Amino acid sequence: MKKLITIGTVVLCGGIIFAGNNHWNNKISAQSEKVTRNEGVIATKTKEVQTTIPKEEPIEEDKKETPTYTRNLPKELQEKISNATTTGKPLQFVIYGSEATSQEANAWPDLLRKQLVATYGDNVFNITVLSEGDKTSIDVMRTNTYEKVSELKPDLILFEPFMIKDNSSKIAMKNRIGSIEKMIATWTERNKEVTIFMQPSNPIADATYYPNQVAEIAEHAKENNIIYLNHWENWPESKDKKMKDYLTDTSEPNESGHKVWAEYLINYFVAK
Repeated sequence: MKKLITIGTVVLCGGIIFAGNNHWNNKISAQSEKVTRNEGVIATKTKEVQTTIPKEEPIEEDKKETPTYTRNLPKELQEKISNATTTGKPLQFVIYGSEATSQEANAWPDLLRKQLVATYGDNVFNITVLSEGDKTSIDVMRTNTYEKVSELKPDLILFEPFMIKDNSSKIAMKNRIGSIEKMIATWTERNKEVTIFMQPSNPIADATYYPNQVAEIAEHAKENNIIYLNHWENWPESKDKKMKDYLTDTSEPNESGHKVWAEYLINYFVAK
């Protein structure tokens, strides 16, 4: 009987141990499966987050910034230059004025043209120089020769009114300004998008009335939102003895005069 009880106790203990072990294994298996499922969820969510991250856009090497040398120019002209650069269709640039606007080689218009080509290339500006010689503004109005400018269909005009000849011919200031207004009105009627610059004729040594007349025209330009390029800033003062070093005996620019005139314009059209 005692032996029987001992055998029963051993069997019972073995059953308890087996059941406990089986329960523990099932618990571990269930926990492991749960972890695996959770890892699958984490992995899936991580993948979803990664797909929402925007791709870095490649840098386009052919995109170029607007050249800094156009920064002095009005916005509309900067855009015209940009378009001309892109399309290869040059802008029609007319330089128009008196005999001081010389068509000769190495005169200020030629020096300006050479620098523009060197900076922008030869497909951006098509430059034409028109000189009225020693005509007064009244002569130009009577003969309508200023309309030659419109015939060239300019995109920009650099206009030098006939200040020296008007001064020596004693043309009344109201008539000079009236002529300027008429010419500009005609050009803008033909092309409302044209960009117009105005500049004085060259200074004269020991002048008395002439500087005041030029200042009056400069003020008119300012009041009418016309861009005025005052190249006199590059010249000596009228009363300065050095002024004669920049002029011929007939008060026209000599080689040095053309250079200082051109330098001012170059620094405007080609900012450094």
